[in-house]
Amino acid sequence: ALRLTETFHSIQGEGTLIGIPMFFVRTNRCNLRCKWCDSSYTFQGGFEKNIQELVKEVNGVPEEWICFTGGEPLLQRDAPEFITRIVESGKKVLIETGGSLPVHKFVSITGTVIDMDVKTPSSGEEKSIHLPNLSELRPSDYIKFVIQDEADYSYAKDFISEYATDIRCGIVLQPAWG
Repeated sequence: ALRLTETFHSIQGEGTLIGIPMFFVRTNRCNLRCKWCDSSYTFQGGFEKNIQELVKEVNGVPEEWICFTGGEPLLQRDAPEFITRIVESGKKVLIETGGSLPVHKFVSITGTVIDMDVKTPSSGEEKSIHLPNLSELRPSDYIKFVIQDEADYSYAKDFISEYATDIRCGIVLQPAWG
């Protein structure tokens, strides 16, 4: 079973998939506490849904892409099984992760794109990154820096420069809202 906050349709994708219609599966719980988090309501509450029910629901939506997000979706014990079953049914999955947990179980699943945050200083979680993830991400994946101020921008530039040999995927700079 997965612990969810909500599922919903969106006509707007995330990151490099902007404009692609997606069905969102938002999980409950997060191991980080970013200062500008836009989904802190996922930190508690939610509801359990078994994988079979959720797969049936997801397969019933018209969207080709499923955004598996959170909270932190990699905290969900059954996440690899859920994603595998969705991909096997013909859907594609965007996995949004905060970057603090290993992605090795997910990079081998074809039909997925990983959107991994590198937390910037304004988040208060800039030390949370699991650095081995950088060399595991595929060219189709991307890392995302949420930029709130000049310090975040400088941090992103320095990070990209320092880890350039490990980064084989796309890079997105996204403004912090609110």
